[in-house]
This record gives sequence, structure tokens and C-alpha cells, in this order.
Amino acid sequence: MKNVAKKLVIARLNIKVKKLLSIHDITIVAVTGSIGKTSTKHAIGQVLGATRKVRYSQDSYNTDIGIPLSLFGLKVPAKLWNVGSWKKIFSAIDTEIANYGYDTVVLEMADDELTMMRKVLQIIHPDISVITAVAPVHMLALKDMKTVVHNNWQIAASAKTIVYNADNQALRKKAFKTGTVGFGMSYGTVRFGKISRSKSGYLKAEIHVGKYKKVVQTHMLGRQNLYSLLAAATVAHELDIPFSAICFELTQVKSVAGRMNLLEGINTTRIIDDSYNASPDAVVAALDTLAEFKGRKIAVLGSMNELGAEAITEHQKVGAYAAKVVDMLVTVGKQADEYLAPAATHAGLKPEQVKVFHTPYEAGHYLKNILQKGDTVLIKGSQDGVYTEEVARIILSDKLDSNEQLVRQSAVWKRRKKKSFAL
Repeated sequence: MKNVAKKLVIARLNIKVKKLLSIHDITIVAVTGSIGKTSTKHAIGQVLGATRKVRYSQDSYNTDIGIPLSLFGLKVPAKLWNVGSWKKIFSAIDTEIANYGYDTVVLEMADDELTMMRKVLQIIHPDISVITAVAPVHMLALKDMKTVVHNNWQIAASAKTIVYNADNQALRKKAFKTGTVGFGMSYGTVRFGKISRSKSGYLKAEIHVGKYKKVVQTHMLGRQNLYSLLAAATVAHELDIPFSAICFELTQVKSVAGRMNLLEGINTTRIIDDSYNASPDAVVAALDTLAEFKGRKIAVLGSMNELGAEAITEHQKVGAYAAKVVDMLVTVGKQADEYLAPAATHAGLKPEQVKVFHTPYEAGHYLKNILQKGDTVLIKGSQDGVYTEEVARIILSDKLDSNEQLVRQSAVWKRRKKKSFAL
């Protein structure tokens, strides 16, 4: 019954999308990639907003239902297959079609759902596609890196212009034809150089766009986060937004919740909240950022899901890498316990420097009792069965509202977490 309902909903959404695009002249920017899609979507949306009327979803909507809803600025109903909820949504869609107030829409595409995305792209034809990065994530579905690169390029290739991360060699090899524009720290038309960390903890860098260059102070913590700004600057340049406007907007872009946010913790501590999700490359990049902070360095690392046959090896690599950076390692989840933590002790951390927990709640309350002034805590982990944002919630300063600062704090998510850990 649910499958029938889903097909009916998707079919009707597609009809509405076709009608919208036939009536209104809308520039569509599609963002795909293994990591950084949502952050890049937000950065593009904010930078383009300097001169355009831009719509982009606050959520990670990248499916055959979520993408159409993003076009209309609507959310998936809490009761997914409730007839009444969908009646209200379709009524709202009709109103949107009649009174559409946007000339640009930034959408997110799931790189691990190529068949689904091909169907979506038969309806929605992007003007510009962006590939944020390729990395070994979703490996249960994608199997190997060759498939990861292929899928991302296939999704992006539907656009007139492909904007891609030129620092990735595999993507550079793909970008041999006209209509491709690269960005990066080392390669590409749009680049960042002279990167340094200011006293605030955030990075500043000199951006190069063609013959223009300027130093900009960003609100980004990690060098990996600068790629979202580079993608945004590249898209803006392709759409003829003035360089001065691009630079100003780059200084205004802030990280999305759960993606390398610097937050105040209890007892005058710092939290680097990167709890939205985790992949090996992203964890290593986050650890590199942690290494640049003064004081005691603590990493809370959760299990990394969907790594398939690479799960053991990748957890071990991360554990060994963490041992080079942290003064204390706290793990959450079965795979982090079985593979990541032992690898860290084998690489040099003493047993008393490694604490293993089954739930984020246990880890959070442990840290709450031992954190000291000047500590910096990096928090990172996958979603299902890990949810390390709950560690951040427990050690967050009372001055901050966890519902505003952290990911997955809605009533629906809280119920799901309680069920996951049988609380």
C-alpha cells in the first residue's frame, strides 16, 4: 500500500513541477557529491541571494519526494502517507505555482541514488551542477570509488555547466570538455590561498576569481569547509554576480548546524560540533582542525555507517590518526568500540586516554563531569544508532538553545533516538 501511495505522490509532484517550470523562468543549481552537499547548497543560496531571489531548503532533501518539495519551499509531512497532509501540501503547491517569487532554486541530489536521480533529472533540468567532493561513503550501495565518481559525474552531466572540485584528481580527469569549471585550494579557476586562522578560531583566506583577488574573513572552522565557499563563489561568478558582492557574501556565510560549528560548552570549553554525519575523510579533516586549537584536545568519534567491506580498515585508520592529535578519545557505537578505539591505543594512546560508550548519552554525561576550562571537544559520528549530537547537547553551555544550535532535535528525532537506544 505504501509503495502505491509513494508512486501516486511522486507522479503528482512531477506534474506540478513540470507546470511550475513551464510557467516560470527559473535558474536551477543542482548540488551533488559524497560529502558537503547541504553546506554547499546553503553557501550557494546565501551568496546568490546578493542579487537574486533564491530558494533553497534548510533540510537535506535530496530524493524524488524531497527535491520537488524543495522547489515549492515545503516540508515532508510528519505522517508521510496521510491523505489529509498531502491534500494540504498540493493545495499549497498550487498557490506557489500561481505566485512564485523566486528566480533561482538550489537543489540537492543524492549521489548514491543514480537511478532515482535520473528520473528526477528528466523533469528538472539544471543550468549549473556542482560536485562538492568524492569520498568513500555510502559504500554499501556504491561498492567502489570508481562507481562513486561515475555516479556523481552522471548526475552533474545533465546541466549546461558543471562546477566541480578540481583538487580531486578523478574529477579533474573527467573534466576534459568545455562547460566545466573547477574550484579548489590547489587547482581550478576559483581558488583560496594564504589560508590562516584568526584569533576568533575561524579561517581567513585570499580568494582568486579570474584576475581578481581579495582576503576574506570567513565563518568556517575547517579547511574542508572552505570548499563550500569556493563552490558558491564559482556558481556566483558563472551567473555574473560582481566580485565585490561575492566577497562580501562569503564573509556572511555560516556553517549549517552539525557541520563544523564552534559552540560554547560548559565550564568555558569549546565544542567543534560536526555531529551531522561521518565518513573517514571527513573525520580526518575534522581532527586536523582540532589539532590547530590550544589546550586539551578531546575527540568524540562515533561509528561510521555504510562503509561496507571497508568498515574495519577505515575505523582502524581513523583510530590511528586520532592518536596523533588527541589527549583523550571518546567513542560511541559498536564499530568505533571494536575497531577505532583499539587502533588508537595501538597507535600510542594510553588505555586511560580512551573511553568507550554504547550510547551518546553515557558519553555526554561522562564528559560533563570531567571537562575543564580551555578544553576543546570535537564531536563527530554517523546518524543511525550513533547520534553524537546528543553528546553536544549534554555539554552545551546553558546560554545556548540546543534546539537552535544542534541537528535532529525535533520531537520526531528525539523519539527515534530513544527507541534506538531503548531508553
